[in-house]
Amino acid sequence: MSLLTQRPDVGEFRKRYAWMALTVLALMVVLVVKLVVLQIVHHDENAAIAHDNIVHRLTLATSRGVIRDRNGVVLAASRESWNVYVVPARLDFEKVWPTLADTLALGPVERATLEQKLRTTHDDDLAKLKKDPKHHIREVIVREDVGRDIVGALETHALELPAVNWLSVPMRYYPSKELGFHLLGYVNEVSADDLKLDVAGLLQAGDRIGRSGIERAWESQLRGERGWRKIILDARGGKRLAKEDLAQIDQPAEQPPIPGRDIRLTIDADLTAAARRAFAGQLAGAVVVVEVKTGRVLALYSKPELDPNDFVSGLTGKQYEGINENPLHPLIDKTMHEAYFPGSTMKPFSALAALMTKAMTPESHETCEHIYVLGKTRFKCEGLHGQISLHDAIVHSCNIYFYHLGEKTGLDAMAAVNTDFGFGQRAGIGINFEVPGLVPTKAWYNQHYGGQFRLGFTLNAAIGQGNTKVTVLQLAMAYAALGNHGTLYAPQVVRSIESHDGKVEVDFAPQLRRTLALPPDSLQAVLEGMHGVVNEPGGTAYKERTEKVDVAGKTGTAQVSKISQKAGLDPHQIWYFNRDHAWFAGFAPYDNPEIAIVVLVEHGGGGGHNAAPIAMRLFEEYFTKIKPGAAGGSQKPPPSAQKGTK
Repeated sequence: MSLLTQRPDVGEFRKRYAWMALTVLALMVVLVVKLVVLQIVHHDENAAIAHDNIVHRLTLATSRGVIRDRNGVVLAASRESWNVYVVPARLDFEKVWPTLADTLALGPVERATLEQKLRTTHDDDLAKLKKDPKHHIREVIVREDVGRDIVGALETHALELPAVNWLSVPMRYYPSKELGFHLLGYVNEVSADDLKLDVAGLLQAGDRIGRSGIERAWESQLRGERGWRKIILDARGGKRLAKEDLAQIDQPAEQPPIPGRDIRLTIDADLTAAARRAFAGQLAGAVVVVEVKTGRVLALYSKPELDPNDFVSGLTGKQYEGINENPLHPLIDKTMHEAYFPGSTMKPFSALAALMTKAMTPESHETCEHIYVLGKTRFKCEGLHGQISLHDAIVHSCNIYFYHLGEKTGLDAMAAVNTDFGFGQRAGIGINFEVPGLVPTKAWYNQHYGGQFRLGFTLNAAIGQGNTKVTVLQLAMAYAALGNHGTLYAPQVVRSIESHDGKVEVDFAPQLRRTLALPPDSLQAVLEGMHGVVNEPGGTAYKERTEKVDVAGKTGTAQVSKISQKAGLDPHQIWYFNRDHAWFAGFAPYDNPEIAIVVLVEHGGGGGHNAAPIAMRLFEEYFTKIKPGAAGGSQKPPPSAQKGTK
């Protein structure tokens, strides 16, 4: 065949060539159109996605507000801490993760748990990116509060640790440690339930919130607002710090965090520390000190205490188990979360009820023969006082006199006075869980005892036993009302809210609950009896009196419900938990009261021997060191009460 002769299949090819050319041309047109759409039509959107892929926003933690006492002493603040974060979607699990785990000295279990969490987040973020290019990949915290040595090691290996960041964050710190644990409360990390309930989106994993005390009650003021900072990351997750890279960050490049507001308390840290020292040797109990003329709380102390710093990073299982199994219940705020039989500290209020209803007069006498017989029940007195008046019955705490007083006055009349003084209802301090206590009435007994009301209920109520229960805080506010002649305040523990630069934003005034109509003569008779408790020979607190302060008050020894070996306690501990509670409640100086103090020693035995000495030490501390010169040395009775209108 000649080379110049056309092959027979060429013609067929030429026919197909036209169609191939048209196909290529159509594909080129589609490609050009696609490029136009990407580069021109959707330029802004695609540029934003590309920008978001390299610009990462770091969260900047805010610092909680500072809590100070009335004199500016710092009770809760923040210290510098370092947290380590990882961007799982950009983490190299074969090279970077082993280096990071070794640097952080992670144990085998923690290492495996964290790796699983990071891989899950890595896979989840990549899957979401495929569906939505705008999805923001997450940052996960892998270690909190690391030391300076670890930070130094991370900085040394920075080039080997792309997708790893470490930031300085504030960590809550309590300088006084255990002191004030129940008052201040503590913070710890948010739980999954907290995040679910956070409909406003204010919280995120790793945040810490208040769990009790001031930290919880004033969380919204203390928390502050977190900030952020934008950085440039390369494809491996490493930071790019060149000027041309940083120039790609759009403005604003940073939003500084806003610190939480500071809170100034009415509490005096020195007086609280004095309460702690005075309680040395006692296992459990509580002290409340309030200003008589304002209701402001100067000390709120509950023992045993815990160190709130231990809660910030989280307790170990063993620590938590030890706290829960402690029979002294250190988590319970004994100033308000527990109600107790008040014993003889209720006798002044029973006496007021008798005098106000004219059931008895200050001159009324009764005969104490140690035993009061009611049917088959024998009610006892600690002494054998013979003929005794109201004044001496208060001074010597004669139960027999008050049994007769209760019988003549009636349960409901005593309950009415107790209720007026704030018993049986929450005092309204606004922190922790406050129980209301109980002031039983005839109706209450009929309801709970099948309509079988008995006189014995009234006799027990007259001496603060039976079903009567009060909190230490309630008793302190009631004794303050006795001292100021009838003004019942709500307890105030927060004095003001301040900005982080010290400006007062909100200043809280004392809150009046009610003014009681107390007949001056009746009140004076009761107050003179309380003065005799401390200052007359034979008074139940006379041996513990202080010569430096003129104190009036009342001791109390309250019986407790007896427990047996079946309660699950160590047999060597049962004797302690079967001891009576020891009380002292009073105010000073007598002629112009400034403060009221209530002391409860759980299972302390006699109030005069165990609670009164603690109170006297605190009175001395306050009037000789904290507010010297205001104690008053007068032993005269107070002037007649002037308040009488509601």
